[in-house]
Amino acid sequence: MARRSGEPPRRQGRIMALLVVCCVVFVLFFGRLAWMQFVMADHYAEKAAQASSASYTVEQHAARGAITDRSGTVLARDTTVYDLYLRVPAPPGTRMQETVQTLEELTGGKDVETQLAAFCSAVSAGELLVQKEIGSETIAALYRAGLVQSGAVRLDARGERIWPNGTLLPHALGFTGPVTAEQWPDVQARGLPMDSILGQSGLEKAYDSLLRGQDGRLLVNAGLDGAVRQTYQLTPVQPGSTLVLTLDAGLQATLQRALQSQIQTLQATAAAGAGREACAGAAVVVDVRTGGILAAANWPGYDLNGYRADYAALAADPAAPLLDRAFQGLYAPGSAFKPAVAAAALAAGIDPDDTVNCTGRYLYYSGYQPRCLQDRHAGPVDLRTALQYSCNIFFYDTGRRLGVDVFSAMARQLGLAGPTGVETGEASGRLTWSGDSNYQSGLTLMAAIGQGNTAVTPAQLAVYAATLATGGQRPTLHFASHAADPATGQTMWQYTPQFTAVAGGESVFGPIRDGMVRMARSTRVLREAPVPCAAKTGSPQRAEQMPGGGYYTNSVLIGYAPADDPQIAVSVVLEYGGGGANAAPILRAVLDACFG
Repeated sequence: MARRSGEPPRRQGRIMALLVVCCVVFVLFFGRLAWMQFVMADHYAEKAAQASSASYTVEQHAARGAITDRSGTVLARDTTVYDLYLRVPAPPGTRMQETVQTLEELTGGKDVETQLAAFCSAVSAGELLVQKEIGSETIAALYRAGLVQSGAVRLDARGERIWPNGTLLPHALGFTGPVTAEQWPDVQARGLPMDSILGQSGLEKAYDSLLRGQDGRLLVNAGLDGAVRQTYQLTPVQPGSTLVLTLDAGLQATLQRALQSQIQTLQATAAAGAGREACAGAAVVVDVRTGGILAAANWPGYDLNGYRADYAALAADPAAPLLDRAFQGLYAPGSAFKPAVAAAALAAGIDPDDTVNCTGRYLYYSGYQPRCLQDRHAGPVDLRTALQYSCNIFFYDTGRRLGVDVFSAMARQLGLAGPTGVETGEASGRLTWSGDSNYQSGLTLMAAIGQGNTAVTPAQLAVYAATLATGGQRPTLHFASHAADPATGQTMWQYTPQFTAVAGGESVFGPIRDGMVRMARSTRVLREAPVPCAAKTGSPQRAEQMPGGGYYTNSVLIGYAPADDPQIAVSVVLEYGGGGANAAPILRAVLDACFG
């Protein structure tokens, strides 16, 4: 058969097209291969490494912020302790069996091998906590064995709370501790890890969010040979802020010494029923211009550094050293309550120059006729004199005419039996009212001299004294001044002083000030103080009877100074103190420290 014309050229064209396509395919193939081998080499190497590695997270503990007084004296801070971790898998060159044996020897025979087996059955990589808070000798031994340098083990630094002087303000400072079962739901909701250390009481608890800081998290990628390949900072570590208090550490120490010394002096020198039985007490000093607490003392107290170790003994001690008497102890104020009755009377329009005849016995009721000691006074007594010499008859009569609800309402306005605002826990206290289940007419007379059902805390007495000092500006108490960045000192948070105005002005508070100044001048230990002061004492009866008859009394005192330009207010309570005058040396010690 004859060949068709033009057939060879078409065949040749097809062959050429096929050759071109093949060349393009091979060029693309070799180009892709070159791109993978040279351009993407690192990417695929990383993928291969990841396929033969494992990742785990390391928690990095933030340093808890320190607590200082207003001058920078450290009251609570973290000290660095180290926890020991074993890395799994171990770095190249590690002889795991020898490492485990060494760790068991250095940790006092701990069964590290069993812990390691359980750990490896749960995870492919990570760090096994071998021991918490290892000692310096163990750390040195780990370095001598080369375990730290090789990376086989890691020493994790964290803070543990210490108190340079644990006897200063232990009740208010409080303590820290691990998350409890009851706290866990709330802690989990806040996104905190289970091993968090939280403030458990006092200021540590109240300002935990400022003090705690933020823990960091580090992602570690290690090969199956144990070599660390990469680390990623998932969450940065942020140390806690420094909490600066209004407290004056020097004044705090002075107040604690004065309280202890006066109690011991009374025990050694006072007569039975007149202070010899004094065993405990509390005192509070407040800056009347801000409401900042300058000092708050309890006796007996304890040392925060030994709190956990000594807890059983402290809790069982009949002297109750764990009780924060300054904020949770409830006491009848006795005659220290009389300025509140005077304020109610003056607010009601009673003339401060009007008199009541003091005959030594109040005869208004035929069936109940309480007495007055008539100490340096008798006959017609006006308000100022009644405050100066603490005339019961004047306040029986004034209280009866006002009514218990009227003067109790004034007492509450002045700061008694109400919240002080303090950040730590406090008792609420109580006053006497006509609606009380045990109320009868005679209870009004008792309440008018600070007894009856009335019971308040020393902190409330300090607020009350500050309100009288400032002519009706009732302060909100607070320990914290501000929080500062520990690295830069920059203020991160600032407390704003708060006051509640009590109506009355000079017509109400002027005569009360005069009477309290005259009372202070009539007491030698206060008359000789470095600055003039105002004060009012109280000698409230306790429920316990003395062997020879009569009742034991507490010693109560409120005061402020300087009298003409008040800066501080003070309250003192001595259990079984034997009378208000026995608290005066403690006020004097404060005046000497602040103004001497």
